Amino acid sequence: MAPREKVLAHFKDRAARYNRSSGWVGDGALLDLMFRLAAVQGGETVLDAATGTGLVAARFKGRVKEVIGLDISTDMTRQAAGSVDRMIIAPAERIPLPDACVDVVVCRQGLQFVDLPKAAAELARVLRPGGRAVLCHLCAYGEEDAADAFKIQALRNPARVNFFKPGDLEAALERAGMAVTAVERYPSRESVDRWTDHGAAGAEEREAIKRAYRQASEAFRRLHRIEESDGDILDTMLLLVIRAERR
Repeated sequence: MAPREKVLAHFKDRAARYNRSSGWVGDGALLDLMFRLAAVQGGETVLDAATGTGLVAARFKGRVKEVIGLDISTDMTRQAAGSVDRMIIAPAERIPLPDACVDVVVCRQGLQFVDLPKAAAELARVLRPGGRAVLCHLCAYGEEDAADAFKIQALRNPARVNFFKPGDLEAALERAGMAVTAVERYPSRESVDRWTDHGAAGAEEREAIKRAYRQASEAFRRLHRIEESDGDILDTMLLLVIRAERR
């Protein structure tokens, strides 16, 4: 199955449960942080790349001039209708918008499914000079936990093609012609039972993820503050929220 078809199939299975599939998905403080870093004044056009069910877009709807949602999954975006002013079904690598037409681009947990250099270049292209990009993505803490973190992330979501450490997304944005102006670390305490009960994984896949946690290195377990409770596993996952401006 081609990468795009894998993503579509994965999120078709996840769409109904997506909004309750992780603590960070509906975390108001995280959404507020993204909104604050976007520094909107009210007259902007905002593009929410990989808008999904529209939870990020909803933070901006009614507080800016226009919110445009962008995604390839109609199964996900059916839930976002009230959160955007306009929806575009298209990939982030080929955004059907003119050059320099939006003031702010936001993207939460979407760039792990794309050709990163192409998508970063497209996000930069549609931004006006001085426009802001605010990206929020799950990352390993560093080299110490990367192997185990990436193994677990791949088991949880086989459609994923990119795995990030601090510095990876920042470098991609800089190469695309943007200047990184802020990086915020956002730890999120997550239940692995909840994180894997997303509709696209069966019992065997979920058990394989728990087995990977139990076999993980001491460094991984320390950095992620792994605890087991009543058969569940608790993991402090790291999200990076990055702000960049188009030069």
